[in-house]
Amino acid sequence: MMWGWGSGSGSGWWVVGGVFMVICMVVMMRMMGGMMSHGHWGHGGRSSGNDPERTLADRLARGEIDTEEYEHRLEALRTPSTRREHRELEEPSKGK
Repeated sequence: MMWGWGSGSGSGWWVVGGVFMVICMVVMMRMMGGMMSHGHWGHGGRSSGNDPERTLADRLARGEIDTEEYEHRLEALRTPSTRREHRELEEPSKGK
């Protein structure tokens, strides 16, 4: 019996195993990339400008806010100057 490299009829199976491992790794990487771009992982690829509006609508649906507050906040989100002012209030200047 010879158990070394090239020991007869089964010597090429390590190549098949290596190719199979590479194929599995490529498939897993593509699956993870797909999950990231479809928003299944973390904050994912959903980059639409309506995310704050969607969050606000979800809060209304859960009953966290009433319709009056929803409409007020929605108007504030849709007004560009108001959004900038709110951001400045929430994030104080770093240089001060």
